Amino acid sequence: MASPIPSSMDSVSVVRSYFQAYAQLDYRLMAMHTTDEFVFEDPVFPHLEGDFARAMFKMFIQGAPKSGAKFTILDVSETTTDPNVVNAKYRAEYNFNGRPVTNEITSVLTVEDGKVCKQVDSFDFPGWAAQTGGFMGWLLGGTSFAQSATRDKAKNRLEAFMKKDPDLAKALEIRH
Repeated sequence: MASPIPSSMDSVSVVRSYFQAYAQLDYRLMAMHTTDEFVFEDPVFPHLEGDFARAMFKMFIQGAPKSGAKFTILDVSETTTDPNVVNAKYRAEYNFNGRPVTNEITSVLTVEDGKVCKQVDSFDFPGWAAQTGGFMGWLLGGTSFAQSATRDKAKNRLEAFMKKDPDLAKALEIRH
């Protein structure tokens, strides 16, 4: 299938379009903005590649109606050092176990041939843990134990999600 993304788009436009698809909860269009080898990294998912990275976004988007998730683009701007690298800021708002969460995320994205090939997100993990985990999250969120436990739980949740999707299950089988 031909990509609806014009190859002539500059990197900032590609990233803006990618995040607009996320804000509109349009997984299909968002995935079209990524390369086959797309890499995603953040404090919870330290390194996801290809189908695993896209599956994480699909999981978030499909869970949005239940969690009330809303993604807001705050800023998208070119870096001064490389026209293929774009800085972005966005806000994720949702409910997690009945708790309201607002997470401000800074993202550095690399674009190749009109598609996002890498996205590295950063956010205040202890602050996020305090929102998602209440008092215990506030108390333990800054510890490596809590971060490791959160990563393990998130990885297991992603793999369980992938097992339920026939296309994603194939990628999971290949990996194991």
